[in-house]
This record gives sequence, structure tokens and C-alpha cells, in this order.
Amino acid sequence: MMQKIMKTIIILAILIIPLFASTNSLITLPHIETIDSNGVPVFYAQDTLPQCTVYVSIGVGSLYEHATNAGISQMAALVLSLGGSKNYPNINEYIDATGGRYTVSASFETLTISMRVHQDEAAQAFTILADVIANPLFETQLIHTARFMLKQQIQQKQDDPMTIAMEKARQYVFGDSGYGAVMTPESLDAITVADVEQLWKKYIVKENVRIGIVTSLNKENVMQQIAQLTDALPHGEAVDYPVDLQNAKNTISTKKIYFIEKDIPQSTIVIATVAPSIKSNNRYALEAGNYILGGGSFNSWLMDEIRVKRGYAYSTGSIVRMRKNTGLFLAYAQTSVATTLSTIEIVENVLANFAKTGPSQQQLQWAKDALLKSYIFEFTSLRDIVQYYMWLDYNKLPVSYIQKYPDGITSVTNSDITRSFESIASGYIIVVVGNKDVKQQLDAGKINYSVAK
Repeated sequence: MMQKIMKTIIILAILIIPLFASTNSLITLPHIETIDSNGVPVFYAQDTLPQCTVYVSIGVGSLYEHATNAGISQMAALVLSLGGSKNYPNINEYIDATGGRYTVSASFETLTISMRVHQDEAAQAFTILADVIANPLFETQLIHTARFMLKQQIQQKQDDPMTIAMEKARQYVFGDSGYGAVMTPESLDAITVADVEQLWKKYIVKENVRIGIVTSLNKENVMQQIAQLTDALPHGEAVDYPVDLQNAKNTISTKKIYFIEKDIPQSTIVIATVAPSIKSNNRYALEAGNYILGGGSFNSWLMDEIRVKRGYAYSTGSIVRMRKNTGLFLAYAQTSVATTLSTIEIVENVLANFAKTGPSQQQLQWAKDALLKSYIFEFTSLRDIVQYYMWLDYNKLPVSYIQKYPDGITSVTNSDITRSFESIASGYIIVVVGNKDVKQQLDAGKINYSVAK
């Protein structure tokens, strides 16, 4: 235990001191070695603890889906989590017996298999992971179980107006694929065992996979063990997800309102539009600006105008997500039925004014300080750092991005923010989830809106 504590202190020390000593300082991280194993990038960090953690990250997720198969990535992940492989169908029993951990998860852009065991179990862990890759257990009963569980998740979402509004907003902006591919009972019913097997065959190839390892094993041992894992991967084409940006831009130019009727006492409002990709030159300005606009709790513009000054909303804020090929911006508020239309107007005005004037110098400095100080928490463990390297590789960002981020945030100016938010404020759609009284208000105000399906 003492050894683990000392190691954590050392890692934090070498991270924190350079980060805040100067805006031009580099962040010093523990050594992460990039190894090529049969054409697959492997990111290796040697740990002092007698353990072995392996991540197999595949470039596939909900952004690779469309309306007819939405949810297939989550289904594949859940099936593998429940079943494992053909030669190791009881993978969870083995992991439980050894005190290890085995998880499979799917996100917007990746499906990740992770296994963590004692170093004495490392050789067996690599053998099992290789079999999961080569012989995944996609059988009918597991598909049925996963489908039932995912339908339960969908049902639970229906109790959350914010989730409903944000999912619908994504659909309206991006259409039937990518961000617009929202999992439904119908899309899940359409997915067969053959579909999941085809997904696996298409995406689990050397050119579409990256591996991370944090272990006490030395590099030579790791190279021997990792070979069987990368040998199990066939060659294939790297697959990327498409984005129809022109169609999305056409949609957001309308500033259309979509209404979803739900018998709830409050209204939920979401404004949604396209944000740039992770490689955009506007990334730092958008991140700093969003923190001031709605990401910074009580100090944000939206919170001040909607809740502090008027008491209209308990929850309000904004989110910006920039990913490999595109991004998404959301501003939201939950308010009473009586103040729904007023709140929509305030959110729009705040967004327009922010794009016109930008923040004060004091607000900008507050945001920079907060973002820089929180950046350290991306690197609090060796596992975090290895996964960050994998994230960089997926997004085709150089390792130098780690050091450039603090300088990028520090260099943001007011004009950078106003320029970046001009496009955000110029086009968007609005989703309102509320009861029939809200609909009557929209009608009475002669507001042009569409009833969401």
C-alpha cells in the first residue's frame, strides 16, 4: 500500500510542477512506449504493482451506425461481456476466481475490451483475449439477453426529459446516421447474430485496433505475450464514420423548433448545432468559451441570466463535444411551464450576445485557470495516461498535443471566442419537451414549430 501511495505522489508531482510553472512548460509524464506488434500500435507503460491491465480498443461505436442498426455496437459489447469467446464461454467465472476484472464497453467512437489481472495470470489473460478476438461468442441466446437489457435502458430513458430532448436534437441535426443514429426497440429487433458477426469481421482488423498495456512485466515479456493477441487480428481496411455536414448545416440554418409532448410538470429546452472536429483551430476557443457560457456552473452566463437573475430554471448550461470528424454543441434549460417561451428567448439572446461581445477579461482568466488546473486529472494514473495515448492515436493527434493543450488554452483571446461562437449562434435547432399547456403557449404565440414523432 505504501509503495502504491508513493508512486501516485511521484506521478502527480512530475505532472503538476511543470504545468503551472510557465505557459511554455512541458507536462512531464511517465514513459509510455509505443510498440509495433504485427502492424498494431501498442502503448506500453511499466508499473511497479504486480498486475497486468490490457485494453483492446476498436474503432467502432454509435457514430458508425445508422437508424436501421442503431445499438449494434452496444449489443456486441454487451454480448461479449456476458459470454466471452467460444473456447472460454465462462470468462467471467475465470476472472472472478482470479480476482481480476473484465469489461467490454461501447462509446460513440470505440468499442473497448479491458482485462485486469495479477501478473501471475497475465499469460492466461492474453490467451483468453486472443480467443475473444478470434472466436467471439455471438450466439442467439446472448443476443436475446442483450436485446432485452438494452430495451430496458431505452425504457428507463423515457423517464428523463433531458435525455429525450438531447437524443432528438442529435437526430434532427445529423439525420439518420452518426450522432443521429439513436437506438430504438425497432433497430434492436432488426439486429441478428449474422449482423453482429459481420460488424466484428469488418471492424476488428489490425488497421482499426490499438492496444494499451499497463503492467509490471518488462518489455520483452510483453512483446512475447502481445504477439498472440495481435496475431489473432486479420488484416483489413481501416474504417471511418461518415458525416453529412452539408445536410446538417442545411438543417440548423432553419432555427426550427420541434415539440415533444410529455405529461411532465416542467419543460426541457435544448438548442443543438454542429461543432467542429477535434483538429479544428477553434478547439481551444470553443472549450474556453463554452466554460464561460454554460459549462462553469453558477459563474456561467446562462446560469446567471436564467437562474440567478430570474429564477426561471434550476438546471441550465451548455456542452461542446469535438470528436474525430465532427462535433456537437448543446445549450439546455429546464424551467416551469409558464416560463418556457421566455426561457427559450433568453437562451437565444445569451448565445447571440456571447457571440457578439464575448466574455470579460476576468471571466476569460477564470475559465483558463479552471481548465488548466482540471487538466491534470486526465493523467492521475498510468492507466489514464495509456488510454489518453490511445485516444490521441485514434484521433490522429500527435503526442505533442499533450503539451500543446495548456498553451492553447492560455493563448485564447476574446476575439478568438467571438469568432468561434459566431457559427454556433448563426444556426441551430430547438427541441422542447413539455406538456399540453406548453403546446398551447406555442400555438398562442404563433410560433412555428413541428411536433416530433
